[in-house]
Amino acid sequence: MTKGASDFRLPDTGVLRCFDDASREIEIPRPGEPFYGQNGCFQANPLSFSKLGAQGEEIAAGASWEDGLRMVKDNNTGLVWEVKSPRAGDVNYADDRYTWQEARDVYAAKLNRQKYGGFDDWRVPFKDELRSIVDYGRSGPAVDPVYFPYCRSDFYWTNAEYKMHPTLAWGIVFGLGSAIVHGKKMARHVRAVRGGASGAFGPADASRFKDNGDGTVTDPLTGLMWQKGENERMGWYAAMKKCQTMTLAGHTDWRLPNIKELNTILNLDYADGWWYYKNVFPAAGLKPPLLHYFSSTPHENYYVWVTNFCFGYDGYYAGKNAPLLFRAVRSAAPARLKSPEFRFPETGQRSFFDDDGNSIPAGSKGSRFYGQDGSFVTAPMSFCKLGEGERPLPGEARWEDGLRMVRDENTGLVWEAKSTVPGDFNYKDDRYSRVDADEKFIAEMNRKGYGGFYDWRLPNREELRSIVDYGGASPAVNGGFFPDCAAEFYWAKDTNGFDPKLNWGIYFGYGCAISYPKVNSYRARAVRGGYCRAFGDTSRFALKDNGDGTVTDFNTGFMWKKDESPELTVEEALKYCETLSLAGHADWRLPNMKEIATLINPAYKDGAWFHKDLFPGVKTSPLGFYQSSSVYGGTFGWGVNFQFGYDGYYADRKAGRYPFRPVRSVKKQI
Repeated sequence: MTKGASDFRLPDTGVLRCFDDASREIEIPRPGEPFYGQNGCFQANPLSFSKLGAQGEEIAAGASWEDGLRMVKDNNTGLVWEVKSPRAGDVNYADDRYTWQEARDVYAAKLNRQKYGGFDDWRVPFKDELRSIVDYGRSGPAVDPVYFPYCRSDFYWTNAEYKMHPTLAWGIVFGLGSAIVHGKKMARHVRAVRGGASGAFGPADASRFKDNGDGTVTDPLTGLMWQKGENERMGWYAAMKKCQTMTLAGHTDWRLPNIKELNTILNLDYADGWWYYKNVFPAAGLKPPLLHYFSSTPHENYYVWVTNFCFGYDGYYAGKNAPLLFRAVRSAAPARLKSPEFRFPETGQRSFFDDDGNSIPAGSKGSRFYGQDGSFVTAPMSFCKLGEGERPLPGEARWEDGLRMVRDENTGLVWEAKSTVPGDFNYKDDRYSRVDADEKFIAEMNRKGYGGFYDWRLPNREELRSIVDYGGASPAVNGGFFPDCAAEFYWAKDTNGFDPKLNWGIYFGYGCAISYPKVNSYRARAVRGGYCRAFGDTSRFALKDNGDGTVTDFNTGFMWKKDESPELTVEEALKYCETLSLAGHADWRLPNMKEIATLINPAYKDGAWFHKDLFPGVKTSPLGFYQSSSVYGGTFGWGVNFQFGYDGYYADRKAGRYPFRPVRSVKKQI
């Protein structure tokens, strides 16, 4: 076993999307279904990071540079990465550049002299190390901005020379994640690294591979078993099918490798003029220059990531029908079907108040007013701008730059971006009756295949609420990603179950859910996709009475207190939840506005706006108002009304005494 290999895990690529042979996005295929075998079909080791402070201590997942974020640990590889500073003049300012030699001899030395983060073993990363943090499901930059803020969509040095031409050196372009070379004397970015679970990860070393003598080769470091021989050239879909039907050395679970896996068998030493480990993979019958190998990782709708074993490069330029080479792989532990993770998004609140509306510090457990919205880091709101075909765009992209959609990275929902051009069929100021919103607006979106897709729909109420930012702005949404949003009412798909002449929607002036007559004309925003298709769907609630005084919602990942609690002020309710011990759990909290709203049933089933069979004691009188931990304007409290089905911000946070329902997260969100 390679030293440290038992602690090392090769991270996944971050790609979740799958496509059919017409380049349309599809549900993740299951074994035996058409198009199975793409990167998105398998769970390897999902990208996972922890934030570290100035002395290497683990800090909150929501921490920023201003909060003390200085490093990030990769929980798969054990590598610790510096976080770039936004301040010019700092030792690791994000926009500083170095030649290749300066990156190795000057920059790393400066970090070590200063003992950045408390350490003096910083270095320039190996090529595969730097690639390991790439998220191929993103671009501009191709990395998680929550953990790597201030990363530029540019070239970052590795420590590896390009042995074919020693005046060049390798790096990763973080615009998309491709590995290319630049002249060593050019000034480029660098990100330092230290540590790692295995010293074998990165260096070129043929000795780590084991020839099993049965047509397979095992890499103990990555836990991957490779096909030793070659295959005839064929298209991408045919190559995936060939791998699925392959029986080799008694194994039938072969697949195409993803782009990170494929590059672990590239020999950067360029021994004997080959980028192969020739003693391991003899490449019988192959000659340069056309030695491109498919990965299972798609790029956008139409292309595939490939690695060129003639020059060592990789790229995203291969058409899916191009006849290319491929090498099958299997996991030592069976690969699991990937279920993209649905994370329930936070509200956007980060301010804290006493009951007089005065701004106060966040506080800690045990302090007064602890437990307000924003006290708990779950899933910060996170979006990605997209062009046609869900092509990722830079964060500053506008409609004029090709912005057509926005993906919520927590829910997986893809929202249309409104046109700024009067006369366009999805012009931002157009309004529709509820019927026309479906029969004209949504129908036209699908007839035209807006953005390259034909599955647009109106969102349900809680889907639409999921993009609301309750941080105090109006419109109540992130204006950087939804600049076209007005502080007005937008239709949801849900009919008011009490009065079918009314329809639910969200008023984006503040973020409240209300109903208006269906004949009125209001705005609409289309949506598609989603990691949890049952989220907010009134026909697919997934609530279970656990028989211990709690109820679990499997769609959202929340556990609720079943029975009623005393009517208390907000300060008393916060303390009640903080000290509650129920069903063996002591991590209860007062729910935020988005969380408590998931318990409303807009369909008014059985004559109630709540689930009578699960929460029979709900107090619908005299007000029916249940408070949340979310604050409006510092003085008022958000909550939901189980008497009328809507929500609002009218709670008196000082003297008002209201019902509430404690909640906890069943699974860790980040």
